[in-house]
Amino acid sequence: MAIEHTDLSSADDVHIDVFHCASMHGTHEQQRHVIGRLESLVERGDVDRVQRQAWAHELMPEADDDWCEEARATYSRFWTWAREHDRTLEPGFGTRTVTSMISDDSYEVITFPVLCVAVYADGTLVEVAPSTDAETDTTYTVTDCIEDLEQTVSAQHARART
Repeated sequence: MAIEHTDLSSADDVHIDVFHCASMHGTHEQQRHVIGRLESLVERGDVDRVQRQAWAHELMPEADDDWCEEARATYSRFWTWAREHDRTLEPGFGTRTVTSMISDDSYEVITFPVLCVAVYADGTLVEVAPSTDAETDTTYTVTDCIEDLEQTVSAQHARART
């Protein structure tokens, strides 16, 4: 359940999307550290680019601005990838039922992790962190993903250059 199973050295374009909750108090230092580690991969030439995107912690169903549409599409893409790779997006992503304070209506909201990393090779999604192995219930964290990238992408590119 790690990125080393994907040979990124043959990819013409390797990029990483980093999603972070901008409004979460007490997480900015960790987010800056993670983004710094990922951007150092770009500086070394191991990854082509890192794109940062802020998102809200929750997405309500009636919300319909551009961010909400993009967040729904991203969640759907990640959910499809997870299903195809025998993974789940929990516990990082989730849903919860919310009851309106004005009426008795209730609805599901999607909750997003404070930090998420998606790795793409030639436009194909190859990793999402956090995600959980459906068989072993082992969670692959953002830290796990970054460590794998630092080790395997660098090693694969070093082999490709020789």
